[in-house]
Amino acid sequence: MYSRDEVILKIIEEKGIKAIPNLIELLEDENPEVRELALEALSILAPEGKDYLLKEFKRRFRMNLQDDVVLLYLAELLSDYRCPEIKEDLETMFNRFSDERAFPLILENLLKVTQDEKYLDLLKTYLDGEDIDVEEICIMAVTQLPSKKSIDILLEKYYKTSDNSLKVLILDSLTKILTNDFDLVTYLKDKDSDIYQKLEWHINKY
Repeated sequence: MYSRDEVILKIIEEKGIKAIPNLIELLEDENPEVRELALEALSILAPEGKDYLLKEFKRRFRMNLQDDVVLLYLAELLSDYRCPEIKEDLETMFNRFSDERAFPLILENLLKVTQDEKYLDLLKTYLDGEDIDVEEICIMAVTQLPSKKSIDILLEKYYKTSDNSLKVLILDSLTKILTNDFDLVTYLKDKDSDIYQKLEWHINKY
């Protein structure tokens, strides 16, 4: 029996980028583990297969399907490489999804592609809803742009929420921001020394 990592490596070693079309098909599989496996394999192949992924994204975008989860997956893969060709498409994708969880995911991709703080402001509007899944997605999405504003947004949410799991996620997200940009450590230390002390040990590991 192969482990998850071995399956991914086997796919990549045997087929390389020729596996991309089949892996994209698996993104629609009913089994979430299969979808996750396919996404992991695609993320490894993405640098070499970026042109194909972009072509497939554009093709599916033109199909104008409602609730096209594969389109979201492809957007995630391409935004990891800050692919500017998908920016305009992402901006018009919101009305294609009925599940509110898709909205912060689209904003996260826009944030990765553009590094524009205006998308932090839009993510913040989703942080005060009643859907904890949406809140979690937003908290993680904010980390895509390490900045003073992203720290401010997470600190505000930390003190607003009474949900301990969200508080833990916020602290993890703050740690990620600070380890991606150590220049922000002083800002957090000055802004909120109590939170800084909670994170100090984790930050010093890096």
